[in-house]
Amino acid sequence: MPSSSSLLATALKDLDVQIKALKRDKNRLQDELKQVSTAIDVDRELERELEQKIASLMEKEAKLGEKKKKLSTDIDRVSERLGKVSKIKSEMADV
Repeated sequence: MPSSSSLLATALKDLDVQIKALKRDKNRLQDELKQVSTAIDVDRELERELEQKIASLMEKEAKLGEKKKKLSTDIDRVSERLGKVSKIKSEMADV
């Protein structure tokens, strides 16, 4: 039968092996956590950039809508003037 000191030595060696394995697992998990944190930071930055682009595009869309409305009004005025000119031209042709 092995002595109690050899049993303790064996138990300590087993514990040391388990502690080293746990430290490796801990280091691996910490590395994974850093990678995930970095990926989240990159995604958040991309999200901020995309939100800024969306806001900029919405401003441009609003400006273009205003410009379209103004151009539509201008077209209506020109069409009205063309109608008046055609009417005057027709009346002059009758004379």
